Amino acid sequence: MTDSFAATLYRRTTSALQAGRGDADAQGGQVHVNRYTDEAIARQEQRLLRQHPQPVAASSSLASPGAWLSLTHLDIPLLLVRQADGQVQAFLNVCRHRGARVVPEGSGSEARAFVCPYHAWTYRPDGALQGVPGSSGFPCLQQAASGLRKLATVERAGIVWVILDPALSASDPGAHLGALMDNLESLAGLRTPVGWAPRSYDVEANWKLLIDGSFEAYHFKVAHRKTIAHMFVDNLQIVDEFDLNRRLYLVKSTFAEDLPEVNGFDPRRYGNLIYFFFPNTTLLVQPDHAQLSSLEPLGATRTRVHELTLIPQAPASDKAMAHWEANIALYRRTLAEDYGLAESIQAGLASGANEALTFGTFEYSAPRFHAQLRQRLDAMPATPLAHP
Repeated sequence: MTDSFAATLYRRTTSALQAGRGDADAQGGQVHVNRYTDEAIARQEQRLLRQHPQPVAASSSLASPGAWLSLTHLDIPLLLVRQADGQVQAFLNVCRHRGARVVPEGSGSEARAFVCPYHAWTYRPDGALQGVPGSSGFPCLQQAASGLRKLATVERAGIVWVILDPALSASDPGAHLGALMDNLESLAGLRTPVGWAPRSYDVEANWKLLIDGSFEAYHFKVAHRKTIAHMFVDNLQIVDEFDLNRRLYLVKSTFAEDLPEVNGFDPRRYGNLIYFFFPNTTLLVQPDHAQLSSLEPLGATRTRVHELTLIPQAPASDKAMAHWEANIALYRRTLAEDYGLAESIQAGLASGANEALTFGTFEYSAPRFHAQLRQRLDAMPATPLAHP
């Protein structure tokens, strides 16, 4: 972590505490209810998410060359393979012959070849087409151009990020993650952490309702009164934008109690840093670890949440195991409070009570996110028509 980052955050936090709010010039706004209920909008959002880096696995789950992982993300079948040069490459897990899934969901450690279960077309770990039974029946086959489709892939902060749209295979996922990722990786233990306790589950609410809750601290005193409200200054959040991405700082009560000096100030001791990577991924940074949450819209009113804890090293003792389990349990209890309220909101949207949801000035980051998202959705080309 650079001294300038910590010192700047210290000064902004001090000023915010004196003023009683984080961003004095911020504007609130409204978001129409249909942004949370319209299935056509949800389908368009799924297309947009496939054009931005998605965190699909922990780097530590692919420990050595030859390790592979088959999974589905945003309805896209994926095959991740750590290559001989140590880099992870993601492929569309779809045979180039008749489109069958090549590798069933699962993982392995010593990939030599992947064989399609339909007609036994065979692919090397680098995705190249290796063998075609009855190859004489395909006189026009260009074998060199018929390997598994590669996807743009990068490893950052101990996570494998993939752009799921094959039309963007030549793009750089790291460019999307940008300077905010550089800042995240400058934090101790977060350049190459170990992935721990992955979990996926469904929430009966639109994915943007879950995003909204992470962009304001106004709800803490009430919604989290049984868990973490006492740990934080009421309704105070510092927000920095990095193009579409952003970093948020939740100030702990101990900042005002201890009155730390700017020299040697450790933001992680006196607050929680939230790193948001547009459009659907957050990392909550705590003093000794981080919690990743990625939101996968399954439709307008249902979201699959993917969680992963990032820790410095795998637990080597019962004491270490108990430490991480206690941290994860508190995180999950707190999120359950947020997501339960999101489900309550979703259930009430169809009642007609509100045409739009209203956000105050200290909640400005949420309507701003919606405006940025809508701008990019409006700029997307229409879905191309299929050729006969």
